[in-house]
Amino acid sequence: MIKGPDEFVVGKEGILIRKGSANAVFLPQVATEQGWGRDETLCHLCQKAGLSKNAWKDDGMEFYVFTAEVFGEGEKS
Repeated sequence: MIKGPDEFVVGKEGILIRKGSANAVFLPQVATEQGWGRDETLCHLCQKAGLSKNAWKDDGMEFYVFTAEVFGEGEKS
């Protein structure tokens, strides 16, 4: 768990948010592929969780980050 959204490194880390029973996750590459910055990523993540887009600014929001290795599909023969 991180202390707040400012500790989230866009494009390097995936993020999971949780507030009460609502939660959502994005893999590290999602923000980069969509061209989103930190704030925009967090807004979309809140909406995915069924929360208001600015819920990431609320007290009680929990933030978890992780890294992942992304493997592409091999070329088809």
